[in-house]
Amino acid sequence: MGDDAMADERDFNQRNIDEFRANGGQVGGQFEGFPLLLLTSTGAKSGQQRVNPTAYFDIDGRLYIVGSSAGRDRDPAWAFNIRANPEVSVEIGADAPRPATARELPRDERDRLYPQIVERAPGFGEYEKRTDRVIPIFELVLA
Repeated sequence: MGDDAMADERDFNQRNIDEFRANGGQVGGQFEGFPLLLLTSTGAKSGQQRVNPTAYFDIDGRLYIVGSSAGRDRDPAWAFNIRANPEVSVEIGADAPRPATARELPRDERDRLYPQIVERAPGFGEYEKRTDRVIPIFELVLA
């Protein structure tokens, strides 16, 4: 991704973060009505705090996020960050940020769960078709 595309993505994320925080966790546009959380992770290289709006799935009382990167051929930056530093913070709705630990699902668990995610959000099936990589799933275990 070029510098301009990265700057555009950062601006897009920041607008969604601001809207999320101003509206008790609600975001319009392409995310309207979709469950989003704000994931704060520590940059794997920079050590800086990074905030990303991320779709989440509550399945059987567990929270999951998916590193789809909209079907790009690389995982999102936040996935690299939480692999390096699994201690994160999660904001859901109007609730205060809560500490959590991110756990990447092993392949067999991931493969069992992905169809449930696609059932709830068919776009994730499309993302899977766009890339040869295995799209990772992470469980967020709230502290």
